[in-house]
Amino acid sequence: MSILPNFLLTGILAMLLGLAMIVWSATFVQRKHGGLVLILLSIALFLFGGGIFPPLIGIIGGAAGTQINRPLRGKPRRVTRFAAKLWPWPLVILLVWLLGQFPVGHFFNDFLKGIMGFGLLLILTMLPLSVYAAYAHDAAGQSRPGG
Repeated sequence: MSILPNFLLTGILAMLLGLAMIVWSATFVQRKHGGLVLILLSIALFLFGGGIFPPLIGIIGGAAGTQINRPLRGKPRRVTRFAAKLWPWPLVILLVWLLGQFPVGHFFNDFLKGIMGFGLLLILTMLPLSVYAAYAHDAAGQSRPGG
């Protein structure tokens, strides 16, 4: 999907925006408005042929990036303490799924196509849960004496 009528221009722009997102998220997201810029780059990627999931991942990363260098307030609640105990397993599950799709799809493509609903659900739950569990883990570390 793209708002541009030219496939060549769409492809070039999607590649450049993807590269800009990689560079920005690796080097500049921790700056004052870094998360917001990542969100805007993700929206541009969505509009100019970047698909659905890469911009979605960028928006979630940008939203998490807006909270970098902000003090954590209050004591962790029960849900936050539980999420802190989950860290880093939601991220491990997400990465295993994302990277495991390549060999599984190569050898068992019909099987992978058959469980893509599960894959979509896994990505849409594990990505935000990974961000929240990391936040909760940091919050739990700051609430401990000497943490």
